[in-house]
Amino acid sequence: MEVMCDIRRFAPLALLIPFAAAQQVGAPTDALDKLSVDDLFSVQVTSVGRKAQELSKAPAAVYVLTAEDIRRSGATSIPEALEWVPGLTVLRVDGRSWVVSARGDARQYADKMLVMVDGQSLYTPTFSGVFWDMIAVPIDNVERIEVVLGPGAVMWGPNAVNGVINIITRPASSPGGGQASVATGNEVRNDTQLSWGGSLNDHLSYRAWGTFDYVTPAFGSPGYALLDDSFPYRQNTVANMDGGSASFGFRMDGAAGASGQWMAQGNLYKVDRQDPVAYSMVYPGVVDSSQGHSDYLGGYIQAAWTRTPAPGNESTLQVSYSSTSVDFPYILLSLNNLTLDYQNRRQTGTRNELYWGAGFQQYWDSTASRRFIAFSPASSTYRSGDVVVRDEYQLVPGRLMGSLGLRLDYNSFTRFDYQPSARLLFTPDQRQSAWMAVSRAVRVPSRVNRDLQYDGGVMMFGDTPVAIPFYGSESLKPEVERSLEAGYRFQSGQRWSLSASLFWSYYDRLIVMAGPATPLVGLNGSTPFVYLPSIYGNSASGRSYGAEISGAWQIRPGWRILPSYSYLNEVHWLPASDYEIYQWDTPLNTIPHQFRIRSQHDLSRKLQLDVMARARSRNDNCDLPGAFLMDVRLGWRPTRTGELSLAVQDLADRRILEAYAENPFLSIPTRRTFVIRWTQRF
Repeated sequence: MEVMCDIRRFAPLALLIPFAAAQQVGAPTDALDKLSVDDLFSVQVTSVGRKAQELSKAPAAVYVLTAEDIRRSGATSIPEALEWVPGLTVLRVDGRSWVVSARGDARQYADKMLVMVDGQSLYTPTFSGVFWDMIAVPIDNVERIEVVLGPGAVMWGPNAVNGVINIITRPASSPGGGQASVATGNEVRNDTQLSWGGSLNDHLSYRAWGTFDYVTPAFGSPGYALLDDSFPYRQNTVANMDGGSASFGFRMDGAAGASGQWMAQGNLYKVDRQDPVAYSMVYPGVVDSSQGHSDYLGGYIQAAWTRTPAPGNESTLQVSYSSTSVDFPYILLSLNNLTLDYQNRRQTGTRNELYWGAGFQQYWDSTASRRFIAFSPASSTYRSGDVVVRDEYQLVPGRLMGSLGLRLDYNSFTRFDYQPSARLLFTPDQRQSAWMAVSRAVRVPSRVNRDLQYDGGVMMFGDTPVAIPFYGSESLKPEVERSLEAGYRFQSGQRWSLSASLFWSYYDRLIVMAGPATPLVGLNGSTPFVYLPSIYGNSASGRSYGAEISGAWQIRPGWRILPSYSYLNEVHWLPASDYEIYQWDTPLNTIPHQFRIRSQHDLSRKLQLDVMARARSRNDNCDLPGAFLMDVRLGWRPTRTGELSLAVQDLADRRILEAYAENPFLSIPTRRTFVIRWTQRF
């Protein structure tokens, strides 16, 4: 445990952040804390059209998770907060890693979901997904999370196929003063967050923050891995999955003249994890298991400048750079990403708005194999550029709006591609709106798909050992989705509101593994060997359709009920062949039915009770059961600036395996956890 002890030393450093003198603030409240049902209908969102617009007038299935929602959920991480977003599939892997996806293709590294922080993409072209435990954003610093279900490719680019998650942090000036939050529990042993912000003058605000956390999710639980579709592996006891992280960051917001604004932010973070691993040796049942260790060390800096010379005329330039070193038990990675993005929005007439933009990204990595996985070549550089144009026209002013958009992309892996979208929005009155959209979106192959060299172990054919290697392919093309969506929103005064959406998507050129039906004989020097190779190819296709419905019911002042239901029918087809065998590299976590309900109840001015329940149907692809889980949170504000809360997850202590980890890591079942938190504002 020497490594974990090292990261514990970061905790005292969080207390030494050089904050300025204290400023008194009022009761702990946020800009979005006390929204009525009517207000929720008109919340401003930016992730649909890359501009501020009312949620009721956004032609997409979008949901906003406010800072108040996050606080009252008792979540200690972003994925935990996302569990309550209608339409999302959020599954716990081991308490540190998660499956987060929308409208299908749910896997640990969900390759068709684009996740961003303040518009900066967290997508990793090496692995084609997001490391959730690498997101160094203090949950107390999140102003809201905007989730767009369905394609967002025109505005955000490749890989925004099934949805977009945009984590939006608080401006540096909101709230002023400082905040300290300390939590502990049976799994979260320490979760400390400190921040301080204020204004240096009328044109410049700042915030600095630091976090430290330490978790012990293993609790002697059994561990599971799906090493092969027909071979689930069980390790009787997982001794150590301890994880710790520390991060430090800043944000500054300023004004430049009468029409300009700028923002700069950055952070440094370190994550240490103990990871039990299991490598396939001989099928079906010989496994090499050991205790491994993973380490992340990195940071990023981001700057944005916005100029608004006149209403309806806005331009934004954004630059970001990130660098991360990842040390897994089986491979070392060095990941670097430079992104430039420019956008311009202009009102060209009383009915017409024109948007255009351009961007450039350079991503380069370096790898060193230890075991199990290698990349050939070991280092690679990925460049991409894009040009996008979108026109919005009021066909009937204030009632019917049409939008046409086209994005042209170039990348060094697959060259040119296009992503168009057409949307209609009908608003017959202020209380209701209907929309529909037709889109084409692509997912660019990752380095894993192109350059992988994977040792899958050995399978015995009688007395003959047959090696099972897997290889990437540089001839891969992007995966393609064609989608049709429609939605309706209705708001009835201050009492209740309803939002519903339908979708149908067809997927082409899906990437699968393909290998010969019979073993091959090769030579290793002069020594013959038998092997059964598999290579990535664009041989599969698929279809999904479904619906999401959510509502808000204000029973009385201070008591709100938020129910939701989502349905997903997802089918993927593998080609039929007598000469080749096709298989998925990772089974999909398809959850056909999901139901959620939240009760947010202010028992008094100082006491809040939140009860949350979620139910989901069986995952047949991975042979995992359905579940009914309930969470409870009780919050007490003894002073105007302090709050004590107790949050209990999985109240009935249901020991359910929600999802399998990516090989060679292990996953563990859920259990009852509790977190006691004190939050103090200064």
